[in-house]
Amino acid sequence: MSDVPRDDTAADLPEQPLPEQPLPEDLASIAVPAHVRTAPRFGSFIGTGVGAGIVVAAVLAIFLPNSTGVGRFLVFLVLALGLCLLGAVIGGALATSLDRASSAPKENR
Repeated sequence: MSDVPRDDTAADLPEQPLPEQPLPEDLASIAVPAHVRTAPRFGSFIGTGVGAGIVVAAVLAIFLPNSTGVGRFLVFLVLALGLCLLGAVIGGALATSLDRASSAPKENR
């Protein structure tokens, strides 16, 4: 015996007719011309900029001399916060410029 509940309610319902589909000859008069616009995913660009900021901050925190006396983790944390913000802004600007360059000219509208 199965634990899956039986679907007896589907047998009690009247059968719904399928919506009428247009014929191929009628599609030309019904169809609306459209263009699919491929846009960059802004979140991916911004996330990549944040990731690059974390990697650069880790490299700088490891290889820069620690003359502040506060510890390498705090240096990494401050660098990561600043460079993540900078990377996010650069990634967003890059995505915006690519989106603007990929959009078609609006002469035909």
